[in-house]
Amino acid sequence: MKLFEQGRIGKMVLKNRLAMAPMGTAGLADIDYGYSQRLIDFYAARAKGGVGMIISGAAVVNTDLEAGITAQLPRLTSPAYMGRLKELCDAVHHYGAKIAIQVTPGFGRVNFTHANPIQPISASAVPCFWDPRVTTRALTIEEIELLVKSYGISAGMAKVAGVDAIEIHGYGGYLIDQFQTALWNKRTDKYGGDLDGRLRFSMEIIGATRSAVGKDFPILYKFTPDHYIEGGRKMEEGLEIARRLEKAGVDALHVVGGCYEVWHRAIPCMYEKPGSQVHLAEAVKKLVKIPIITDGKLGHPEIAEKVIKEEKADFVALGRPLLADPEWPRKVKEGRLDDITPCIGDGDGCLGGKKYLSCTVNPTTGMEREYALKPAERRKRVLVIGGGPGGLEAARVAALRGHEVTLWEKEPRLGGKMIPASVPDFKQDIRPLIEYLSNQVNKLGVKVELMKEATLGLVQQLNPEVVIIATGGASLIPQIPGIREDKVSTAVEVLLGKKEAREIVIVAGGGMVGCETAAYLARQGKKVTIVEMMRQLIPEGINAVSMMGLLDLIKESKVEVLTKAKLLEVTRKGAIVDTGGSKMELKADSVVLALGFKSESPLRENLEGRVPELFAIGDCVQPRNILHAMWEGFHASRLI
Repeated sequence: MKLFEQGRIGKMVLKNRLAMAPMGTAGLADIDYGYSQRLIDFYAARAKGGVGMIISGAAVVNTDLEAGITAQLPRLTSPAYMGRLKELCDAVHHYGAKIAIQVTPGFGRVNFTHANPIQPISASAVPCFWDPRVTTRALTIEEIELLVKSYGISAGMAKVAGVDAIEIHGYGGYLIDQFQTALWNKRTDKYGGDLDGRLRFSMEIIGATRSAVGKDFPILYKFTPDHYIEGGRKMEEGLEIARRLEKAGVDALHVVGGCYEVWHRAIPCMYEKPGSQVHLAEAVKKLVKIPIITDGKLGHPEIAEKVIKEEKADFVALGRPLLADPEWPRKVKEGRLDDITPCIGDGDGCLGGKKYLSCTVNPTTGMEREYALKPAERRKRVLVIGGGPGGLEAARVAALRGHEVTLWEKEPRLGGKMIPASVPDFKQDIRPLIEYLSNQVNKLGVKVELMKEATLGLVQQLNPEVVIIATGGASLIPQIPGIREDKVSTAVEVLLGKKEAREIVIVAGGGMVGCETAAYLARQGKKVTIVEMMRQLIPEGINAVSMMGLLDLIKESKVEVLTKAKLLEVTRKGAIVDTGGSKMELKADSVVLALGFKSESPLRENLEGRVPELFAIGDCVQPRNILHAMWEGFHASRLI
């Protein structure tokens, strides 16, 4: 495969064309924000998995001018941090990989405003992204010069510590990019105005970095040729910037699109198509002679290979796919595609606001040492009841540790709620997870029995030492007039094809399930209206990237939305809703319920005290998402 041919950036030779894309690692650093053992373990696991180069998440060069998220990232502000950085470099080098450290002068207008004691900075006084009521403070010339000087010092220390390259954090609407972009740079001094002025900060950072590391040391520059927003950079200017960066002496360009205003495209969510950023890299590669790195939903081996084979880019960078499976490169090289834990793009682990960088489908991410699986001290008979994500993960981990595992599933196939969730084409990222978990339990010798509903008698007859209940939840059905009409169905029934939604549809509930079902039906040509009690859609508060993507999907699908409205009654003509004191009747020939799920676990109560060890996981405890189900299944089996 072309992916596994040697590559070169400047004088740095890489063993293959695969890199780990930089990702934020807040929550993994030491208490003083140095490179912790957890961070070292995190990166070492990906180096061991076979990538040619690790590009670290951003390291901060100066903490005097910013607080917020910048203050929580790893730092390279003094020699005190060099020793631990050297340990990280050594750990990566042991596996034959190179390491590039991404270095940032700051976040600027996209920094957090909540609980941030320092006014955010930027090129100019512009509204902050997270709270437009807050205005940034324009950096003074003296402060800009301080950041340039700090950048050079940090780059020099990184080289001494043993890194193989520096990546300049010049993309996506972060501080450097704010200087580069007319939308955010309103300065009238030498750092503003025309493109020469707006690029001055970038060019000075490149110069300071080159002076610190020498002429033969690789400098990568991550930049955005197209922001995908009105007033942001368009491709014509982006290509001109690429020309100038090459002329300035950078050794490779890492090309990505978007910014925080379209975060779901900058970090492609599950609703985006694979390889969604490649066209940008391809356009830049036609223009310059230095190597091009691309990323963006390239965890599909055949697509990643095609990018290199068709010379659309020189290197493929994987971010979230390597969170899901650090051994992605090795498994692809060995042809073990069925063994790759797939990224589902939901963002709940990596972007969902947990205390540290993690992953929905891989609970060991960020806890590689602490959650490492060990063989069971004593082999036990384990019964898992339920073949959804939690039950499948519990069965997989228990079998992997050496237990004798049986799995009962009352339906004719494995997957649980992942099956209806994966029906829409824009949710196809979940389908490989169903296949992966199903394949793994079979490979590991789990005795899978389908169409078998657990009862107290059957469990006692099997006589297991451990029972893990993962029976999921049931759709909520409100007790209102007309709810038993033939025109009423649940979202799960519609998605599974058990009931048909006709041409004019009301979807009751504007959470994630309701919005996805509405978009799915609208894309079939149906006239769809969402009725939601809250002031806005998606009231359960999914992560920002998925929320942006889902709202965009609703808009593109031309779904009508009625918020602050409660379903009161289903009628022959449609449904009556309360819109805050007044009632109105909406015409519809189908009403689809997406009002959430309720826990159901009567078997759990019956088994209490009747088996040596009993665990309940996932939606049968409390309806939540795939992350909670898989993590609870993982930890239940990790500890038995």
